[in-house]
Amino acid sequence: MIITVHRGSNQIGGSCIELTTGNTRIILDAGQVLPPLNGERRVEAPKLPKVSGLYKGETCSVNAVLFSHYHGDHVGLIEYIHSSIPIYMGKDTAKIMNMTACFISSRGSVLPAGYFVSGQAMQIGDFTITPYLVDHSAYDSYAFVIQADNKCVVYTGDLRMHGKKAKATWFFLKHLPQRVDALLLEGTMMSRKVEPVETEDQIEQRAYEFMLDKSKQVFVMQSAVNIDRLVGMYRAAKRSNRLFVMDIFTANIVAGLGHKIPNPYTFSNVRVFYPYLLTRHMFKEEDRATLMNLFSRYKISREEMGTRQDYCMLIRDTMLSDIQHINNIAGAGLIYSLWGGYLQTERVQRFMRYAEDQQMNVTHLHTSGHADIKTLHKIVQACTPYRIIPIHTEYPEHFINEFDKVQIVQDGEALLLR
Repeated sequence: MIITVHRGSNQIGGSCIELTTGNTRIILDAGQVLPPLNGERRVEAPKLPKVSGLYKGETCSVNAVLFSHYHGDHVGLIEYIHSSIPIYMGKDTAKIMNMTACFISSRGSVLPAGYFVSGQAMQIGDFTITPYLVDHSAYDSYAFVIQADNKCVVYTGDLRMHGKKAKATWFFLKHLPQRVDALLLEGTMMSRKVEPVETEDQIEQRAYEFMLDKSKQVFVMQSAVNIDRLVGMYRAAKRSNRLFVMDIFTANIVAGLGHKIPNPYTFSNVRVFYPYLLTRHMFKEEDRATLMNLFSRYKISREEMGTRQDYCMLIRDTMLSDIQHINNIAGAGLIYSLWGGYLQTERVQRFMRYAEDQQMNVTHLHTSGHADIKTLHKIVQACTPYRIIPIHTEYPEHFINEFDKVQIVQDGEALLLR
């Protein structure tokens, strides 16, 4: 078996890894490079890693692409992949990607050839691939155990053990083979080894304590598709007797994930806000107007929100103009629940300047979606790999100080497992 890290050996994001036998080629993730954080994000043609036979317009020679989860740095190149190549992902990953495309993307629907079932092996040519659901800030994320040519490779994808699905990562560790020839190990947190990592439950508790002051509204700036965080904020709002408000985009996302995820249909204290620009855009598209009407009975208006303080509302930086048109929000609470690096972007800075002008009480509540150093050691101890290949990290050399049998590769370098 040959491993080629086409991208991700010395950077976070843009992941793309190839495994090859004499008869079969598979790709693990095909992601976009993360954009620079300074200034506004510009729409630019993505940088495609050099993978022959993967893209449209080429002679197809790849047998399958497996996407570990829906974050853009792992799945962002999907629209460039040759249409005859089968793609595989989790079922909820496909749901989230397709709903997101309906609202904010011109990309068509993804049509997977198959879906992952945690712990259930699948065969693609020479490869036997067993996906395992793992804990990550993306809902429905997977790691893989891959076997071929009497060799075994483990790809962690992105994972952690301090979220709402920590048990899933434990299950993955308990089922790792005793012989692993290569462990492709994510190292996002290698640059933050001493940074304390809170659990999602701790974030939820701190949010609850923040929401106990009933004198003003609370806004939560977070990703609409960080489902663990959404669940935690909902629980905090419910415990503090607050109405839980999400926008129409988020409502459509969570409604497709089952009745146990907070949504307007099955949770009595959930209401839906319609952002002006998004609503105007969606109603211009005849085939998308139906999505906007699904939750009309649960709608909460800006006018109603201006008359009450007993709510917690999920927001994004793109909703600044909507927040500016809600009356009586001076002194409101604002929970910033994103990675701190986004504070460097112009849109977030603009929102935070408005929050300061309104004398909002701002608190920062966030925890990483990635494994801390202790968790990385648990993964290594669980499978005692013959070699560890750092990926998804800006500091591959730091692995050498933490682990034995580290083999640093360069992007595009082919590694033959002997």
